[in-house]
Amino acid sequence: MAQGGNKHSGRKAIIDMRADKNEIIKDIVLERRSMAEIARRLGVDYTTVQRYRDEKITEEMRRSILAETRVASIEADTEVINQDRMDVAMTYESLAKRVARLITKAEQSEDDHFALAAMEGLRRTLRDIAQLQGKLATNLTVNVSLAESKEWVTLRRILNEVCDEVPEAREPLLRRMRHHVLSVTKEDSVL
Repeated sequence: MAQGGNKHSGRKAIIDMRADKNEIIKDIVLERRSMAEIARRLGVDYTTVQRYRDEKITEEMRRSILAETRVASIEADTEVINQDRMDVAMTYESLAKRVARLITKAEQSEDDHFALAAMEGLRRTLRDIAQLQGKLATNLTVNVSLAESKEWVTLRRILNEVCDEVPEAREPLLRRMRHHVLSVTKEDSVL
């Protein structure tokens, strides 16, 4: 006879019933909080959280969370770098406008020597801007490796299941992967 909290009782896990389920799972996977701390917060025993981790959090979920966290961190760093680049570009643009005003002022007062010097300064500033714009034209991008991809984890699981079901398929599959020079064809880690 199954009791309330037993494995096959049909009762949902306490974490699954919470609105903040995804954050709790992330806390477990990323170890942002200890399992004891999570258990205290939920008002359950430590073993409940441990059991949930072992039975409910799949490898695919774990990899997805790790990849998502890694990408978010890289994107945040990229945003800071891109913003710094834009600050430099805006500083040069402001400088160019100031030099242009000096040229106009020098021309109005008919100070040809000063106007010529200011024009040389503007030329240098514009050259620097052009060089910066060329270097800044491409923003940084984020790449995620295939091994961390949710789709690859699922595909690898499917390939393993098929190879377990049809063992003679393993060697032709690996041979074709090597033939097409796939970087994920190390037999130990792929299948």
